[in-house]
Amino acid sequence: MTARSVPSSLAPIIEELELRQPKLVTKAYLETLIAERSLELRPEDVSHRLQQQGWLLSLKTKDAWEFAPASRAGRIGSGDPFIELRATLHHRPDFPVAVAYESAAWLHGFTRRPAEKDVLSIPIHINPPQALQGFRITHILGQIDPTQIDELPVWSLESLLVLMAERPMSCRAWPTVMEWLEAATSKIHYELVLEELSGRGIATWARTGYILEAGGRDDLGEKIHQQIDLSRKGPFYLGPRRVPGRMDRRWDVRDSVLLYRETSTSNLK
Repeated sequence: MTARSVPSSLAPIIEELELRQPKLVTKAYLETLIAERSLELRPEDVSHRLQQQGWLLSLKTKDAWEFAPASRAGRIGSGDPFIELRATLHHRPDFPVAVAYESAAWLHGFTRRPAEKDVLSIPIHINPPQALQGFRITHILGQIDPTQIDELPVWSLESLLVLMAERPMSCRAWPTVMEWLEAATSKIHYELVLEELSGRGIATWARTGYILEAGGRDDLGEKIHQQIDLSRKGPFYLGPRRVPGRMDRRWDVRDSVLLYRETSTSNLK
């Protein structure tokens, strides 16, 4: 692979980039580096020349690039699937977005593999920029603030579990959920679960309680069970309605994706 050159006029900038190892470089970031080094350079010229030499990699987002350090030995991206989201949030820090569903589970460190197509939660009345068109977009929103992971807004664990229960078919992580559910439920807070459940339908409450118990939190499941009226007719489907599943009579949940309690109180139905 051809080595990248370091023009003498840009050497101080490249040196700073190598020292700081930013994931994202913006025009404003370059302006700061130029000012700190007291250089007589224009950020537009610097970005253009660094792109030519392979130190900056183009993004869909305007005035934003990915830095390719010397350790990559060429014009090679990091593979960061959220680089365009980082660039969008740099330009629009108040943009209402959160990493959702299986992508949130990945960033929380639970799933073993990243999502095939990462998921973002964006309000339905907001048009995402073109740079985010490569993501799968859901309009299901959390009611509690996202948590920050790796400088990205991510659904909290409470939002993740409740919204998996709210719209089970929007989540594509079910085949591996039982591998990490216990670790996830061990870290959630009941008060935040209640806040996320507030105003949602009984089906969401029932499925959430069922999922919590599947993750070993019988204590939280019981608290939720005591707050809802399960005399209302179910079943509450956890998975496609036409797929045979297992009926949990305690929650009136028909489960065809998690298949918890296969040998306990559930019956095929």
